Amino acid sequence: MLEIGTSLRRARIGAGLEVAEVEGATMIPARYLDALENEEFERLPPGPYRRSFLREYAEFLGLEGGRLVDEYELRFAPPEDEPPPAAAISWIDRVVDEATPGRLAAVALLAVVGVAVWLLGGSGTTGKSPPVASPSPPAAPRHRAATVTRPPLASSGPPPATRARRAPSVLFLKAARGPCWLSVRVGSSSGVTLYSRTLAPGSSVRFGLHRALWIRVGAPWNLDALIGHRLVTSSLPSRTGNFVATSGGLRSAG
Repeated sequence: MLEIGTSLRRARIGAGLEVAEVEGATMIPARYLDALENEEFERLPPGPYRRSFLREYAEFLGLEGGRLVDEYELRFAPPEDEPPPAAAISWIDRVVDEATPGRLAAVALLAVVGVAVWLLGGSGTTGKSPPVASPSPPAAPRHRAATVTRPPLASSGPPPATRARRAPSVLFLKAARGPCWLSVRVGSSSGVTLYSRTLAPGSSVRFGLHRALWIRVGAPWNLDALIGHRLVTSSLPSRTGNFVATSGGLRSAG
Protein backbone atom coordinates (compact mmCIF):
# COMPACT_ATOMS: atom_id res chain seq x y z
CA MET A 1 0.00 0.00 0.00
CA LEU A 2 1.38 3.40 -1.03
CA GLU A 3 1.70 5.84 1.88
CA ILE A 4 0.79 9.24 0.43
CA GLY A 5 1.91 11.47 3.30
CA THR A 6 5.13 9.56 3.97
CA SER A 7 6.09 9.65 0.28
CA LEU A 8 5.60 13.42 0.12
CA ARG A 9 7.52 14.11 3.33
CA ARG A 10 10.48 11.88 2.37
CA ALA A 11 10.72 13.46 -1.07
CA ARG A 12 10.66 16.98 0.37
CA ILE A 13 13.27 16.23 3.04
CA GLY A 14 15.40 14.41 0.48
CA ALA A 15 15.37 17.54 -1.68
CA GLY A 16 16.46 19.65 1.31
CA LEU A 17 13.31 21.77 1.20
CA GLU A 18 11.34 23.32 4.04
CA VAL A 19 7.54 23.57 3.86
CA ALA A 20 7.80 27.36 3.61
CA GLU A 21 10.06 27.05 0.57
CA VAL A 22 7.60 24.72 -1.15
CA GLU A 23 4.80 27.16 -0.35
CA GLY A 24 6.73 29.96 -2.06
CA ALA A 25 7.38 27.86 -5.16
CA THR A 26 3.96 26.23 -5.60
CA MET A 27 1.74 28.90 -3.97
CA ILE A 28 -0.03 26.11 -2.03
CA PRO A 29 -0.55 27.35 1.57
CA ALA A 30 1.75 25.72 4.11
CA ARG A 31 -1.21 24.47 6.20
CA TYR A 32 -2.46 22.49 3.19
CA LEU A 33 1.00 21.05 2.50
CA ASP A 34 1.17 19.93 6.14
CA ALA A 35 -2.30 18.37 5.84
CA LEU A 36 -1.20 16.41 2.74
CA GLU A 37 1.93 15.10 4.48
CA ASN A 38 -0.17 13.98 7.48
CA GLU A 39 -2.96 12.56 5.28
CA GLU A 40 -5.45 14.87 7.03
CA PHE A 41 -7.39 15.54 3.85
CA GLU A 42 -10.41 16.88 5.74
CA ARG A 43 -8.35 20.03 6.46
CA LEU A 44 -8.19 20.83 2.74
CA PRO A 45 -10.94 22.58 0.77
CA PRO A 46 -13.52 20.07 -0.47
CA GLY A 47 -14.08 19.11 -4.08
CA PRO A 48 -11.36 19.05 -6.77
CA TYR A 49 -8.91 21.14 -4.70
CA ARG A 50 -7.73 18.10 -2.74
CA ARG A 51 -6.78 16.17 -5.87
CA SER A 52 -5.29 19.26 -7.52
CA PHE A 53 -3.10 20.19 -4.54
CA LEU A 54 -1.96 16.58 -4.12
CA ARG A 55 -1.04 16.20 -7.78
CA GLU A 56 0.78 19.55 -7.93
CA TYR A 57 2.75 18.93 -4.73
CA ALA A 58 3.74 15.42 -5.83
CA GLU A 59 4.89 16.51 -9.30
CA PHE A 60 6.84 19.43 -7.83
CA LEU A 61 8.78 16.89 -5.75
CA GLY A 62 9.36 14.67 -8.79
CA LEU A 63 6.81 12.01 -7.76
CA GLU A 64 4.08 10.46 -9.88
CA GLY A 65 1.14 12.74 -9.17
CA GLY A 66 -1.39 10.54 -10.95
CA ARG A 67 -0.41 7.49 -8.91
CA LEU A 68 -0.81 9.35 -5.60
CA VAL A 69 -4.18 10.76 -6.69
CA ASP A 70 -5.34 7.22 -7.58
CA GLU A 71 -4.30 6.04 -4.10
CA TYR A 72 -6.22 8.94 -2.55
CA GLU A 73 -9.33 8.05 -4.58
CA LEU A 74 -9.07 4.44 -3.43
CA ARG A 75 -8.55 5.08 0.29
CA PHE A 76 -9.74 8.55 1.21
CA ALA A 77 -12.14 10.01 -1.35
CA PRO A 78 -15.61 10.53 0.21
CA PRO A 79 -18.42 8.31 -1.17
CA GLU A 80 -20.78 9.63 -3.77
CA ASP A 81 -23.81 11.45 -2.38
CA GLU A 82 -26.87 9.26 -1.92
CA PRO A 83 -29.85 10.08 -4.13
CA PRO A 84 -32.39 12.34 -2.44
CA PRO A 85 -35.55 10.65 -1.04
CA ALA A 86 -38.54 10.38 -3.34
CA ALA A 87 -40.92 13.35 -3.32
CA ALA A 88 -43.93 13.13 -1.04
CA ILE A 89 -47.04 11.65 -2.63
CA SER A 90 -49.60 14.29 -3.56
CA TRP A 91 -52.86 14.40 -1.63
CA ILE A 92 -54.74 13.06 -4.67
CA ASP A 93 -52.47 10.01 -4.87
CA ARG A 94 -52.86 9.54 -1.13
CA VAL A 95 -56.66 9.62 -1.37
CA VAL A 96 -56.61 7.11 -4.24
CA ASP A 97 -54.22 4.84 -2.38
CA GLU A 98 -56.37 4.93 0.80
CA ALA A 99 -59.69 4.45 -1.03
CA THR A 100 -61.45 1.11 -0.49
CA PRO A 101 -64.20 -0.47 -2.64
CA GLY A 102 -66.78 0.35 0.08
CA ARG A 103 -65.79 4.04 0.14
CA LEU A 104 -65.89 4.28 -3.65
CA ALA A 105 -69.40 2.71 -3.73
CA ALA A 106 -70.64 5.16 -1.10
CA VAL A 107 -69.34 8.11 -3.08
CA ALA A 108 -71.05 6.83 -6.27
CA LEU A 109 -74.39 6.35 -4.42
CA LEU A 110 -74.31 9.90 -3.06
CA ALA A 111 -73.68 11.23 -6.57
CA VAL A 112 -76.74 9.32 -7.95
CA VAL A 113 -79.01 10.58 -5.13
CA GLY A 114 -77.88 14.15 -5.75
CA VAL A 115 -78.72 13.96 -9.46
CA ALA A 116 -82.19 12.46 -8.72
CA VAL A 117 -83.06 15.26 -6.26
CA TRP A 118 -82.06 17.88 -8.79
CA LEU A 119 -84.26 16.32 -11.52
CA LEU A 120 -87.32 16.01 -9.23
CA GLY A 121 -86.99 19.58 -8.02
CA GLY A 122 -86.86 20.84 -11.61
CA SER A 123 -90.12 19.01 -12.66
CA GLY A 124 -92.32 21.25 -10.39
CA THR A 125 -91.39 24.57 -11.99
CA THR A 126 -93.72 26.60 -14.27
CA GLY A 127 -91.65 25.78 -17.28
CA LYS A 128 -90.33 29.25 -17.55
CA SER A 129 -86.69 29.53 -17.93
CA PRO A 130 -85.03 31.49 -15.21
CA PRO A 131 -84.08 34.98 -16.22
CA VAL A 132 -80.71 35.20 -17.70
CA ALA A 133 -78.56 37.73 -15.97
CA SER A 134 -77.28 40.34 -18.34
CA PRO A 135 -73.58 40.24 -18.66
CA SER A 136 -71.75 42.83 -16.65
CA PRO A 137 -69.91 45.45 -18.65
CA PRO A 138 -66.25 44.64 -19.01
CA ALA A 139 -64.11 46.16 -16.36
CA ALA A 140 -62.05 49.08 -17.40
CA PRO A 141 -58.48 48.03 -18.15
CA ARG A 142 -56.15 48.59 -15.27
CA HIS A 143 -53.05 50.49 -16.07
CA ARG A 144 -49.90 49.33 -14.43
CA ALA A 145 -48.07 51.98 -12.53
CA ALA A 146 -44.94 53.04 -14.27
CA THR A 147 -41.88 51.50 -12.71
CA VAL A 148 -39.42 54.09 -11.59
CA THR A 149 -35.85 52.89 -11.87
CA ARG A 150 -33.62 54.52 -9.37
CA PRO A 151 -29.98 54.98 -10.24
CA PRO A 152 -27.62 52.89 -8.09
CA LEU A 153 -26.09 54.62 -5.15
CA ALA A 154 -22.56 55.74 -5.74
CA SER A 155 -20.02 53.60 -3.95
CA SER A 156 -17.42 55.30 -1.85
CA GLY A 157 -14.86 52.61 -2.56
CA PRO A 158 -12.92 51.92 -5.76
CA PRO A 159 -14.69 50.12 -8.62
CA PRO A 160 -14.67 46.29 -8.49
CA ALA A 161 -12.06 46.06 -11.23
CA THR A 162 -9.52 47.91 -9.12
CA ARG A 163 -10.36 45.92 -5.99
CA ALA A 164 -9.83 42.52 -7.67
CA ARG A 165 -6.46 40.96 -6.99
CA ARG A 166 -4.46 39.84 -9.99
CA ALA A 167 -3.33 36.24 -9.94
CA PRO A 168 0.46 36.03 -9.52
CA SER A 169 2.46 34.99 -12.58
CA VAL A 170 3.91 31.50 -12.77
CA LEU A 171 7.19 30.41 -14.37
CA PHE A 172 6.88 27.08 -16.19
CA LEU A 173 10.08 25.22 -17.17
CA LYS A 174 10.11 21.97 -19.16
CA ALA A 175 13.02 19.78 -20.28
CA ALA A 176 11.57 19.40 -23.77
CA ARG A 177 14.66 18.18 -25.67
CA GLY A 178 16.81 16.48 -23.05
CA PRO A 179 17.93 16.69 -19.40
CA CYS A 180 18.58 20.10 -17.90
CA TRP A 181 20.13 20.97 -14.53
CA LEU A 182 18.49 23.76 -12.51
CA SER A 183 19.29 25.64 -9.32
CA VAL A 184 16.53 28.04 -8.28
CA ARG A 185 16.95 30.57 -5.46
CA VAL A 186 14.79 33.39 -4.09
CA GLY A 187 15.92 36.87 -5.19
CA SER A 188 19.63 36.35 -5.75
CA SER A 189 22.47 33.82 -5.80
CA SER A 190 22.57 33.97 -1.97
CA GLY A 191 18.83 33.52 -1.49
CA VAL A 192 16.98 30.48 -0.14
CA THR A 193 17.27 27.47 -2.46
CA LEU A 194 13.90 26.34 -3.79
CA TYR A 195 15.04 23.70 -6.24
CA SER A 196 18.36 22.10 -7.17
CA ARG A 197 18.39 19.01 -9.33
CA THR A 198 18.46 17.67 -12.87
CA LEU A 199 15.17 17.94 -14.69
CA ALA A 200 14.59 14.66 -16.55
CA PRO A 201 13.57 14.76 -20.23
CA GLY A 202 9.85 15.50 -20.53
CA SER A 203 9.59 16.65 -16.89
CA SER A 204 8.53 20.12 -15.85
CA VAL A 205 8.43 22.39 -12.78
CA ARG A 206 6.50 25.54 -11.88
CA PHE A 207 7.43 28.43 -9.62
CA GLY A 208 5.36 31.38 -8.41
CA LEU A 209 6.76 34.78 -9.40
CA HIS A 210 5.38 36.90 -6.58
CA ARG A 211 9.11 37.33 -5.85
CA ALA A 212 12.03 37.42 -8.28
CA LEU A 213 13.87 34.12 -8.79
CA TRP A 214 17.59 33.72 -9.48
CA ILE A 215 18.19 30.63 -11.61
CA ARG A 216 21.36 28.87 -12.77
CA VAL A 217 20.76 26.54 -15.70
CA GLY A 218 22.83 23.86 -17.38
CA ALA A 219 22.09 22.77 -20.98
CA PRO A 220 19.51 25.55 -21.47
CA TRP A 221 19.09 24.52 -25.11
CA ASN A 222 17.01 21.58 -23.84
CA LEU A 223 14.64 23.86 -21.92
CA ASP A 224 11.32 25.52 -22.80
CA ALA A 225 10.13 28.42 -20.63
CA LEU A 226 6.79 30.15 -20.21
CA ILE A 227 5.58 32.94 -17.92
CA GLY A 228 1.84 32.47 -17.65
CA HIS A 229 0.85 31.73 -21.25
CA ARG A 230 3.74 33.72 -22.75
CA LEU A 231 6.62 31.78 -24.31
CA VAL A 232 10.00 33.19 -23.19
CA THR A 233 12.35 30.40 -24.33
CA SER A 234 14.26 32.83 -26.55
CA SER A 235 15.26 34.84 -23.46
CA LEU A 236 17.10 31.87 -21.89
CA PRO A 237 20.93 31.88 -21.89
CA SER A 238 22.50 30.25 -24.93
CA ARG A 239 24.87 28.24 -22.70
CA THR A 240 25.25 27.33 -19.05
CA GLY A 241 24.62 30.51 -17.09
CA ASN A 242 22.40 32.49 -14.77
CA PHE A 243 19.23 34.52 -15.25
CA VAL A 244 16.57 36.25 -13.15
CA ALA A 245 12.87 35.54 -13.67
CA THR A 246 10.15 38.03 -12.75
CA SER A 247 6.54 38.46 -13.83
CA GLY A 248 7.83 40.86 -16.50
CA GLY A 249 10.17 38.33 -18.15
CA LEU A 250 13.71 36.90 -18.02
CA ARG A 251 17.01 38.79 -17.87
CA SER A 252 20.57 37.60 -17.66
CA ALA A 253 22.39 37.69 -14.32
CA GLY A 254 25.96 37.31 -13.20
